[in-house]
Amino acid sequence: MVHIQTFTFNPLQENTYVLYDDNGVCLIIDPGCYDAYEKRTLDEFITTNKLHVQALLNTHCHIDHVLGNAYVKNKYAVSLYIHPQEEAVLNAVKVYAPHYGIFQYEEAAADKYLKENEVLHFGDIALAVLFVPGHSPGHVAFYNAAG
Repeated sequence: MVHIQTFTFNPLQENTYVLYDDNGVCLIIDPGCYDAYEKRTLDEFITTNKLHVQALLNTHCHIDHVLGNAYVKNKYAVSLYIHPQEEAVLNAVKVYAPHYGIFQYEEAAADKYLKENEVLHFGDIALAVLFVPGHSPGHVAFYNAAG
């Protein structure tokens, strides 16, 4: 069974998701954690629930969804998955972050690229990648058929 924990982070009130199975396999989607308190909140949930982070996924790469990418990548030694059409969006964040009052943004490069209709498997979690551009050029959604 897939469990979902939601956190609302950063001044833009972005939703970060932690998906995990009964064996402790865990994925982090759209880590918007920016300050020390938000990072600690995420870490405490993962530690308390004895979760093992397997991957970092971005639905899209607007600033509010990627503020914690570098932190999560480095802390948990995981790969960052994005759609290839989000690469430019991700790279632009460093340029405009100061305009949002965000001066401590740390870049994180994508490691793997998501493809439409592929199914990602992590432990008992299977997520189909749905390509849903509009909000962002390479926006994706994740669908778990098992519920």
